[in-house]
Amino acid sequence: MLLKLIAFESLGVRSQATYVQTSDASVIIDPSAALAPRRYNLPPHRIEALRLLELFENIDSLIKDSEYIVITHYHYDHHDPGRFIDADNYTGKRFLIKDPQQYINFSQKVRASRFLSIVRSKSRDIKVVDGRTINIGRTQLQFSHPLPHGENQKLGYVLSLCIRDEDYAVLLTSDIEGGPSEEHLQLLKICSPRIAIIDGPPTYLLNYTYSTTGFEKSLQFLKTFSKITTLETIVLDHHICRELGYLDKILEAVQELTRAGKKIYNAAEFMNVKAQFLEAQRRELYNREPVSGIEILRANTKTSIKELGDAY
Repeated sequence: MLLKLIAFESLGVRSQATYVQTSDASVIIDPSAALAPRRYNLPPHRIEALRLLELFENIDSLIKDSEYIVITHYHYDHHDPGRFIDADNYTGKRFLIKDPQQYINFSQKVRASRFLSIVRSKSRDIKVVDGRTINIGRTQLQFSHPLPHGENQKLGYVLSLCIRDEDYAVLLTSDIEGGPSEEHLQLLKICSPRIAIIDGPPTYLLNYTYSTTGFEKSLQFLKTFSKITTLETIVLDHHICRELGYLDKILEAVQELTRAGKKIYNAAEFMNVKAQFLEAQRRELYNREPVSGIEILRANTKTSIKELGDAY
């Protein structure tokens, strides 16, 4: 199994874009990326904008190489309705998608409708895969039932995914915000992975929109992975990598996982490239060079900002 982590927070953008190639399938999961519209009360920096465009080139290339496109939910860092991706690249692809009508909040339902109106005429086929298992030769894609995007359903629901190729399995949690709900524990039943890609709790929002109770439950969720005997590697990246020093806040869980022999990486470390925590460093970027990236983004957006609203 070939596993490529294309775009994540440690690589400079908001994303969990992942490519998997097995003996029977080529799959790209959540091929999109975004930038925080405001952080430290600042818009995206010029360096962030350039990095986003660079990673979209990589995403574009791997979409072309993929037969299957998985969409776990309809936030812009997980799907792209023609903002930065040429929608013609979706032509002939098989889409495996989160149900656009059930277990979905209003905002995501609107975005799902827009996205499907673009890809429906281009795709080879579209399957709703909530709670389903898709077999492609010896490769198996097992999708969870819809799981809350965090502590509750306010931000909607997502699908987690277990990809198996013979005796090798990879778990991708998508946006469960670290696993603060009892419902997230079902993931331990559907997958015994060798590699687990976990988004982690949004510690930068702790005591703001993310509660102390939710954080404590997320730590307990992380600790449960110490008991999975097949698990060798944890890639902890996405929400948790939106601030520096994030491992210090979850040190208790990290120590328990390490004692159990689990190796913990962020996406950049896993891919053996230099980490770029650009969102977390936005204030520092502006101190060095006070140049916004908004005009760069506008100049390179294929669909109007007004039409898409908060596109970044």
